[in-house]
Amino acid sequence: MNLSLILGSLLVISVAGSAWYIDYQSDQITTLKGNQLVLTSKIQEQNESIERHLLQAKKQQEEMNNLALENRQAMEKVNKLRKTFANLDLDESALANPEDMQRRINRGSERVMKELEKLSNPDRLYEANIDG
Repeated sequence: MNLSLILGSLLVISVAGSAWYIDYQSDQITTLKGNQLVLTSKIQEQNESIERHLLQAKKQQEEMNNLALENRQAMEKVNKLRKTFANLDLDESALANPEDMQRRINRGSERVMKELEKLSNPDRLYEANIDG
């Protein structure tokens, strides 16, 4: 009888311990599944963020390329103007026809001012992005 009592007690303790362990494991599985859902959503958010940053970097690179191209074109214009001015004798031309010289200077100054206003407009890049 003692032996069956001990074996019965051990059996009840084993069953209770197993039930507790199974319940504990079930709670752990539920927690892990919840964590997996959170991680999955965070990974998706990070992937979307990476895609946005890559797109932004691509746009910035394109804008830098456009600015470099504009800079090269401006330098070509400057070099062309330097060559033109190197070949001109402005003193002689101004003395021969002062009204014509004044008209040319005024016209050139007006074009330079318009170009400076266009280049110094801080909204120029924003407007280009809206149009493009």
